[in-house]
Amino acid sequence: FSGLKGNLSEDDAALMKGVTSAIGRRIRLRRIPNPERAPDVAQYIMGTITGWKTGILSNEEAVNKEEIDDDVSHRSPTPVPIWRMALDDGGELHITDNEIVEGLVRATKWTNQHPGYIERDAPFLSYRNNLGRFCGRQVDAPSSLTPLAFARQMLKKEQDLYMHLKSRTLENNWGGKCGSRNAWVASLKEYGHTFEAVRDGLLTLENAFFDLTGGFGTNGSSSHDVEAGEQTTESKLSGKDLLYHEVSRFDIELESLGNNVKGLWNNPDTRAIFREIISVCETVSILALGLDLICRNSQGYISRTKSSVVH
Repeated sequence: FSGLKGNLSEDDAALMKGVTSAIGRRIRLRRIPNPERAPDVAQYIMGTITGWKTGILSNEEAVNKEEIDDDVSHRSPTPVPIWRMALDDGGELHITDNEIVEGLVRATKWTNQHPGYIERDAPFLSYRNNLGRFCGRQVDAPSSLTPLAFARQMLKKEQDLYMHLKSRTLENNWGGKCGSRNAWVASLKEYGHTFEAVRDGLLTLENAFFDLTGGFGTNGSSSHDVEAGEQTTESKLSGKDLLYHEVSRFDIELESLGNNVKGLWNNPDTRAIFREIISVCETVSILALGLDLICRNSQGYISRTKSSVVH
């Protein structure tokens, strides 16, 4: 087993340092069930190495062994080490020496959540069901919930709504000479692959749309007041307190409904709860729901107000 570790990279070899035997070790095996029709979809199997023997590889096992060349059919079978893997789901597999070394490294990274380790061909990324389908391009479906895909969607939604909101305000601190909009777009294009960047970008977009829709009007509260945590006369509780309050969390409606829509949010409590949810969320799915809510409220404001542009 010690000789098998010589083919590992320097980083992977460091993970296997001190491991003198594979028996009893956890292993994560990677197999491609259908290499012809779905070469980019792999199957990951967890198990434990229980032993090894010297034997002749079967035809299926010989295909998985990387050292065997195209002339294998013209050579007599040579005994090689075969490792026995007990599967977590029951049963066992016989695997080659290359598979065991790679599987041990993969299991260590997967178990310890090693930085930079990701299984891009995991089957759940390509999962489909009969209840719904991805409405975009099929090639984008596996990556539709990544921060980068969300950043692109956010840029598109902002572009669709900005011109309508711009024509309904006399004070624009988002686009034009202000430069805030250009800085926001540049930030998403450069750092949109990280979750923290798109989460902050969504909060920035909400702040911009809040100002473009006139804030809370005569209530005297602005976007800067909410960001700084200042209390308004209508709300003496923070967004966190409102969110976990047994009464307010059910009574406050986040979506702007009815014909009397005068801004992005109904009241300061609504906005405080929304910003608290987005600030503490940890998944792109919640950010996508937040973006959809902002867009619906903005569209409701656009539908019920007149443009300030003089024709």
